[in-house]
Amino acid sequence: MEQAGCLPVMPEEIVTLDRAQGRVTASPVWASESSPHYDAAAMDGIAVRAEETNGATETFPVDLTVRSQAVWLDTGDPMPSGYNAVVMVEHVHRIDEGTVQIMAPVAPWQHVRTLGEDLVATELVLPENHRLSPIDLGACAAAGVTEIPVRRRPKVAIIPTGNELVSPGTTPLKPGDIVEFNSLMLAGLIEDWGGD
Repeated sequence: MEQAGCLPVMPEEIVTLDRAQGRVTASPVWASESSPHYDAAAMDGIAVRAEETNGATETFPVDLTVRSQAVWLDTGDPMPSGYNAVVMVEHVHRIDEGTVQIMAPVAPWQHVRTLGEDLVATELVLPENHRLSPIDLGACAAAGVTEIPVRRRPKVAIIPTGNELVSPGTTPLKPGDIVEFNSLMLAGLIEDWGGD
């Protein structure tokens, strides 16, 4: 590439997520944690064994005993061991403290965010040479990544020359003075393109 007149690839540096916006990955980024890292309720409601809700309707609800057949939980709560679905609170009628009626059946793993549903530990999150967006940074955070290998930003010097050039805001302007604005414009473009 250098023989073709192109600049060499910039070396790698490690930056934290809060400093990575707009940078370019220097190597692939892999998940260090699964997301979610446990089976989680996706809805407020009752954790159940799906097979115990078969045939449930509003006309013929299925009665379940709280604690032994049904466990109340909120969105994001870990699924209790032995339970494989969540009945949304809208489809649950509380008879008393120990009994609920289920008004709709659920399939296994319905309304459950299973371990690794979004990302699995060791899964590729981002490829090499990828420009980082806010969404990418969120995915990295969810995957347990706190630092990212990125390409160093190239340092670019802008040196305007000419006796006729004057700084913006110079007053009074004399005939022959030219306000030097290119360096301001070029510096902004260089920053947008990933340079310093």
